[in-house]
Parts: sequence; structure tokens; C-alpha cells
Amino acid sequence: MTKLFRRFLLVLICLPMFAQAEVFKEGVHYDRLPQDVPTLDRSKVEVNEMFWYGCPHCYNLEPLILPWSKQMVEGAYFTKTPAMFSAIWKTHAQLFYTVRALELGDEVDVAIFDAYHQGGNQLDTPEKMAAFLKPYGVTAEQFSSAFNSFGVKNEMQQAYAKARGYQIRGVPAVIVNGKYRVTGQSAGSNAKMLEVVDYLVDKELKRKQ
Repeated sequence: MTKLFRRFLLVLICLPMFAQAEVFKEGVHYDRLPQDVPTLDRSKVEVNEMFWYGCPHCYNLEPLILPWSKQMVEGAYFTKTPAMFSAIWKTHAQLFYTVRALELGDEVDVAIFDAYHQGGNQLDTPEKMAAFLKPYGVTAEQFSSAFNSFGVKNEMQQAYAKARGYQIRGVPAVIVNGKYRVTGQSAGSNAKMLEVVDYLVDKELKRKQ
């Protein structure tokens, strides 16, 4: 085997590695946050989706990100945080944390999205929310207690602080390990967005190792 041929084989072997390393670029497909934002569990890689129930792009992302989040690699975990850019966004954030406090599960999140985008129910008042959750076994008293609880209000304050640290200008946005921000606009599409997130999760897992 000649030296030239050996070099050719080495290039062929290395090309996939070089291609993989250059697939997604900082400043193009994702952004590095100016300062790291604390995560819930520093021993693992956090993937945090910023969203709003009324956002059509978030609604379109939901069928993709929900099953994707159920198959996170070992050492990584998924969480969601509602963004609060206006009064209705804050109301929906309060609904989100109320649903969590009542331990109702992901299917209720999906139903809320559907109600807003398909059913014409904006769920913009506590009365509408309580009526919506009644079929899930939630009484008006249970809803009111959770909706106005200190725990829910505390979660909202933390969510607001996180959003400021993430410096998001719109949703959906996915923050990887409190360091990297990925959007559909930067990635190119919702599906591509999850590919970029996978890439960054792998990058962070390797760094931890």
C-alpha cells in the first residue's frame, strides 16, 4: 500500500467525523448565552422548552417534542417553562403550573393546546380554566386552591427569572443545560431544532464525562 493511498483512506475515514463536527455551528444554528443559567439538576444535562399555549409554532412543535422528550438519553432530562410576555401569557403560565400542582399529566397540556387552537377556547379566565379541568376530576375548589397557591406563584417568579437569563425574544425556544439557546428560526425548522438540541445534549454529556 503506497503512502498516498494510505493518506486517501485516512481522509475517507475522518470525513464523517469532520462533517459531524461542522453540522451545527454556534451563532448560526444555536446561540451561546452570555451567562449560564442555573439548572434544576447539575448532575445531568437539562433541556428546557420555553413555550406559550397560544403560540401556533409551539402547537406545531408539541407533536414532535412530546414523544422526543420521552426518549431522552441517559444523563439528560426534559422540562418545560412558560414564557410571560403579556397578561394572557402570564395567565396561561399560571394555568400551566396549576396543572402541574394538580398532577394532571401531559395529556392535559395537549388538550389545552387543542382547546386554544382548534376549539376556540382561549382559557383566558379562571372560570373558563376551572370548567375546562372539571372533566379531569378537578373541582372548582381544588382548582382555585392550586391556582392561587404560593407554590404556583413561586414557580411563576422562577420562570420569569429564567426567561430573562435565557434572553428569549420569542417561542418556542429550547435551552440546553442553561448554556445554549435553540429556536426554529436559527435551526431552520421544528424538526431540525430537535436535531440541534440532540447535538448539544451530546456535546454537554461528553463534557461532563
